[in-house]
Amino acid sequence: MIKMRLVCAICLTLLGVTATTQAAVHRRFTLILDFSTCVVDPTNPNIVTCQEKDGTGKPVGNIQVTFQSLIAGDGTCATNPLCNGTWHEGYLYRLPGGTITVSTATAYQGQAPFQDESGFAPITGFSVGEITAGAGRYKDVTGILTMRWDANVCICLFDIIEP
Repeated sequence: MIKMRLVCAICLTLLGVTATTQAAVHRRFTLILDFSTCVVDPTNPNIVTCQEKDGTGKPVGNIQVTFQSLIAGDGTCATNPLCNGTWHEGYLYRLPGGTITVSTATAYQGQAPFQDESGFAPITGFSVGEITAGAGRYKDVTGILTMRWDANVCICLFDIIEP
């Protein structure tokens, strides 16, 4: 009976260690994209490459974003790129070492009801979408992408779970 308890204890301990080593890793990271540096790909207007900056505003690289598909919109943005409106779309982020796919994001953009110090009422927006796939270093990740932007900067928070 004592041997059986010892065997069970060892097995349960090993199972616990195995389950722990296979647990998913939860990570968060932020990209700051400078919209004033974005360049549209001449062969595909859905692909833009923007300069990434660190928290101090120093350039640290380039990120390519592909707007995969406009899934639905409220109709207000078709004629006005600085529209007030909502829409749904998918994104593909090309990052150093791999890609992250956001299947469907819900976005809102509108002009602020107040003016900044120069008398301009900025265009601001936000978007939240589900991360459904990744490749390379981000293979099989899932999670949520939350973005906030104004006329010049997009802050993109990736909250990912790695298998």
